[in-house]
Formats: sequence, C-alpha cells, structure tokens
Amino acid sequence: MVAGLRLSTAALGLAFVLWQCVHVQHSWYLVHNCDERSASGWAAPRSPARVSHQGFQEVFATLFALEMQDLLGIKQDGPLPPMDGKHSLADVTRSIKEQGVGILFISVKWFFQQPTPDTFDFRVMDYLIQTVCSQDIKLSIVLDAQANPPWVFDLVPDAGVVDSKHIGYRSISFNHPAVNQLVHAWYDAVLSRMVELNATCIHSVQPCFNNEYETKYIQEADGAQDYSDEAVTLFRRYLRSIHGSLEYWNERWGTAFTSWAAFQPPSFFQHGVHWDDTVTKLFYWDWQHFRHRRIHEVHESGCMHIAAYGLRCIQHFAEFMTSSDAIYAAGSVFTLAASPWLDYIVVDSNFLTTAMLPTPDVRLVQLLLSAMKPFGKPVFFEGAFERISDPAVHRKAVQLTATSAAHGIGFTNWLDRVGPTFFNDTLSGLPSPSADAPSVAILSPYRSFWAFKGAPKDADGVLRPTDPQQDRLFECLDTVEKAVESLDGLQIFGVPSMLLPVLKDFQQVWFMQPDVLLSGDAQAINSIKQRAAALGLPFHVCAAQTRMRKKLVLPECCPSV
Repeated sequence: MVAGLRLSTAALGLAFVLWQCVHVQHSWYLVHNCDERSASGWAAPRSPARVSHQGFQEVFATLFALEMQDLLGIKQDGPLPPMDGKHSLADVTRSIKEQGVGILFISVKWFFQQPTPDTFDFRVMDYLIQTVCSQDIKLSIVLDAQANPPWVFDLVPDAGVVDSKHIGYRSISFNHPAVNQLVHAWYDAVLSRMVELNATCIHSVQPCFNNEYETKYIQEADGAQDYSDEAVTLFRRYLRSIHGSLEYWNERWGTAFTSWAAFQPPSFFQHGVHWDDTVTKLFYWDWQHFRHRRIHEVHESGCMHIAAYGLRCIQHFAEFMTSSDAIYAAGSVFTLAASPWLDYIVVDSNFLTTAMLPTPDVRLVQLLLSAMKPFGKPVFFEGAFERISDPAVHRKAVQLTATSAAHGIGFTNWLDRVGPTFFNDTLSGLPSPSADAPSVAILSPYRSFWAFKGAPKDADGVLRPTDPQQDRLFECLDTVEKAVESLDGLQIFGVPSMLLPVLKDFQQVWFMQPDVLLSGDAQAINSIKQRAAALGLPFHVCAAQTRMRKKLVLPECCPSV
C-alpha cells in the first residue's frame, strides 16, 4: 500500500508525444486431453519453435482481471505468487510466448488500486508487470474505471449514470466533471507507476468506462444511457452553443419546452416496437449526435493522458455498422480512429447476433477490418473464438483476418477452453493477402445505422434472429464478391467525405444506399458520384431490399465530430 499518495492531475502537461500437441482441426479439445503439461496445466509444445505469425506483425492474448483471479489465483489480498492457482502466470506466459504470442492484454480495476481517496495499492499490477515482462512479453493494460471505488459516491453523490427509464446506477458517468477529475488523478498515479517499473514493456494502455472493456455506452434492459443531470446539462450547453434560442429547437423538433430548465433529451429504447420508432425524429438524431460527441471526447482525452507519459493508446471497439450502434454509439470508432491520439485499434466480435444467436456469416471479420483500412492505423481483430464450435468456421475467421491485412490478431476467453498448442496451430499456415486484388470501395455511411435500434419482431412477436441492417451489408458484399476476383483489396468507407480525396485510387465503388441519410453525408455522396463520373470510375448501387420506399435525407443540427 502506498499511503499518503495524494490525488493530482498536474502530471498532464502540454508535452504530449505521439507514438506511434494437435493439428489445427482439433485444437479446440480440452486441456485435460494433453499428455504433457506442467503442474499448472500449460507447457510449451513438444518441439517449441517460435512461429513467424504468418503475416501478423503482432499477436495478443487476453487474461483479464476475473480470469487472473479465478484461473490464476491472483487476488488483491492473496499471496504473490499465488499458492493455490489452477495455472501459473509464469508457465502460461512462457507457453504462449513460445507459440508466437508477443502481447498479454490485462486489466486493472480502479476500486482495487485506490481503496481510499488518499491511498493507492499497486501490488498486484507490480507483480503482473514484473512476472510477464521477465518473460520478454509486452503488456497492454486496460484501465477499468467502470469498476469504480464506492467512495466516489461519498465524494460525488450524483456520480452515477442514469438510463432512459430514468433509473440511476452505481456506475460512474463520464459526463460528470468531478468524476473525470477523480479518474484522471487515478490515471496519473497508475501511469506513473507503469513508467517507473518498466516503460519499455508497456505496449499500450486503454482508457475504459465499459463493463465489456469496449468503447461504447452500457445498456440496461434495452434502455440507453446517459440521462444523468450532468449529461443533460452538457447537452443543453452544447445546443445553446449552436443556437441559443429555445424556440429554434422547439421548431426543429416539434416540441414545446417552455424553458431550458425544463428541457430533457428524448428517451429511446431498442428491439421490437422501438426498432423504427425514431427514424424521422430530429430530436433523436440530435441527441445521438451529442452522445457520439461525448464518447469521442472522453476517450480521446484518456488517450491524451496516456500520451503525456510517453505511452501508446489502444482502444477496443465492439461490432459496428449494426442496429446496436444506436444504443451503444459503437460508430465512435469512425471518429476515434481518425484521432491523432489513438495509436492502435482493436475491433472485436463475440460472433453473436443482436438476438444473441450465433452469427451465421464469419465474413463479419472482413467487414470490420475493411472498414478500418481507410484510417491507415495498426488494427487487430480480437474474437471470442470459443463461441465458434465448428473448427472449420473458426479457421475461416482467422484466415479472413490474415487476408484482410490486419496488423495483428487477438484471442480472448481462451484459457481452459483450448488445447495447449492452440496458438501455434492457429497461427500456422495462414494465407497472405492477394497482391493482385483489385482496389474496391464500399460506401456505407456509419451514421445511417442509427436509424434502427436492435432487432424487430416478426408477426409472432419473436425477435428476428439476424440484424436487417447488417444483413443488407452482407448482401452488398455478396454482390461485390461476384463482381471481383478477390476482396482482399476491399475498403469500406463509413465516413463518405474520406472517400472523395482518394477516389482515384479505386477501380470500383459500390454504394450501400441506406434508408436514411444525414444531410452532410448526402452532400458528400453526391460529390463522390460527380467525381466518379468525371474519372470514368464505375459507381454501382448495391440492390438490396429496403424497409422504406422513399429515402430520407435529414437536416443535421450540428458540425460533424
């Protein structure tokens, strides 16, 4: 315990620095089927040879806080190294390193590291850094602020988030300025400690306010967040900075607020009858714009903080371009990916649909990675591969990661679920991207995915098993796949204005026309069509069944993020 270490945010200055045993078909069998293991259950393959990653520049494996506790016996108040862990951290780290894994992704929780406002406890993190780094493996570390200490609510009683049912929670709101000061003070302490112990071993650090370690809002019972007083105050202040007249906004929204004090943002929910009940409501679209803006600002600020200590920032992003984007603001990936403060991008999938059924098309990997190519940053695909029971499907997902030219690949939820040679098997014999693949662009405006929320219900009241918006994207991919020899050169543009200056670099452009466009995106798309015609560049529209007969173009309220 480091007693008396006071809260401070002074370390964040202006000196921000930019830094950039089995065959694979059987590697899903359980650990107990192997005949050569250490006492912890994990050992190196019988003939350990370092793999070359087969085109991946970096590979990571996750061992987050709960796994550290349950599988490795690493507890906040327990002995270190643990005496009763099912596995040994040193043995596990040694084994994955010898199979080509160079990064271990871990998480640290705020409530463990700062048990009181004035004291910090880095004992567990120190042990993790010393043990893993001694094996010549890098660490990526999630700073889990969502796991907040209880004392935060003693200092800031209204620190919690509120959902669209106006139910409050004991999870902190990143919209509260006083909460952010406390979070940044913890950042200062923990980042200083990392640098002091072994800065060269830290691959990257992730600021996080989400229970799944992703850059998105949390949702409770299909209700959106955040409707706390501080969030409403920030929204009100932002609107007044655009136009100070409440009459202007009442006219735009069709509302009748009598004063700014009476103003409240619109509540919204997902699934069933809520799926399309806000399509034409400008009040909803303006609130979505602000929610996106806030999640961008807060996470970019965290990356700035990390850069101030000479470390790199990494962010996990959940599946995007789905009907879940509306409630999670998952489209923030498209603005944060463009931020100079974000160094690494991780796109991930649990291979489940919005109805929590297995994803029928693993080309999802290709869609997510292709949408990140325009940003030119190192991108990892991380999969909850334990969700895939079919080894052939699993292999296809990994192959698509390789042929999509991902910088790296990550594996989560793997310990005690896969065999001890899993990484070696999985990373061997992967294809490379085709050097002759045509350059093809799919234009799919990410903000248009806000139009529909969750999954609709069928005539029997059962949630549709797949996402209609994502289905249309796959249908477009089917069409493009028939028209070109390879999709290895595919790039998906979620931000239309990013395609215009590089249009000449593509051989074909396909437009997945949404039911709803925001006015700024509509203008950019018209310019793309005109420029494509001038260049003699084929511009195709993906023919897909749409829900609405007439396409809508909605006027935007505010400058794009």
